[in-house]
Amino acid sequence: MRLDKTAALIFGATLLIFSPMSGARGAEYGTGPWVKGYTDIFGGVLPSQPGFYFRGDAYHYNGNADATIFDGRVAFNVDQDYTATLMALTYVTPWKILGGTYAIAVVPSAVAMDVNVGIQIPAFTGPRGRTFGPFDFNTGDTKFSQGDTAFAPAVIGWNAGNFHWNVGVFGFAPTGEYDKRNLANTSLNHWAVMSRLAGTWFDPKTGWQVNGAAVYSVNWENPATNYETGNILNLDGAITKNFGPLGLGVVSYAMIQTTGDSGSGARLGSFESRVYGVGPIVTFTTSADPSKALTVLAKWYHEFDAEHTFEGDTVDVAVSFKF
Repeated sequence: MRLDKTAALIFGATLLIFSPMSGARGAEYGTGPWVKGYTDIFGGVLPSQPGFYFRGDAYHYNGNADATIFDGRVAFNVDQDYTATLMALTYVTPWKILGGTYAIAVVPSAVAMDVNVGIQIPAFTGPRGRTFGPFDFNTGDTKFSQGDTAFAPAVIGWNAGNFHWNVGVFGFAPTGEYDKRNLANTSLNHWAVMSRLAGTWFDPKTGWQVNGAAVYSVNWENPATNYETGNILNLDGAITKNFGPLGLGVVSYAMIQTTGDSGSGARLGSFESRVYGVGPIVTFTTSADPSKALTVLAKWYHEFDAEHTFEGDTVDVAVSFKF
């Protein structure tokens, strides 16, 4: 498989995108602006051919948490199920900066969110031996609307033999729908800045490749709740092997909060969240022509070792191509 072909098709949105609202004690809604596990194959590669590249993702997450802060209120036994449609457009310029290729990107989103909150009270024995319960109190909310928008004003990539890497500075704008009275929102309702370093080692003779990315997010306060999520480190990884047009491999991610939450809205304290995920990835490319090829990939992550955040499963199906 040719490097330029796959890089051109896959790069479209390996930068950053909206991470829909979710939650448990560390980080408001239990997440940050970077979508967990979004960077996958050829994440460190900027295509060598200038032009516009597109990648569209259907990113589905289902998870649960024992406690969270929703819009300034404490909630228990929270289940969330959302699908984010992510539409990334990247322009690779003909310009060079410090010897590297320069690119910019914008990633709008649309989100279907379903949140359920429940309190369970077990059976208990009252006066005169009478038994009461168990009791279940449940409430929920759904929302389908525009999500937040990510943008990359500066991404610079370099190549050295089989090794490829890029660095970038990204912004995150709260363009989604948000109402403090709702459980389900499609916005985190705060700004953020992210710095990213990504690398790829690819051997075109054997088809093996190893990918890694580190993203450090600095979050602003949510003005509606006076909740400021702490800084978050996201790590994404992928190891794959190509067999002609077919690729198989393993993907993984980690979300690690490095500083505590703050503000009057952090009612459960300055907890620091973390969660890990791992699973398989399958890729397929239809053509050897970089300007005509269509690449499709599918991956699944199962989360584990969650602390102060949601734990669940992620499925991401993506298609990418060059205009």
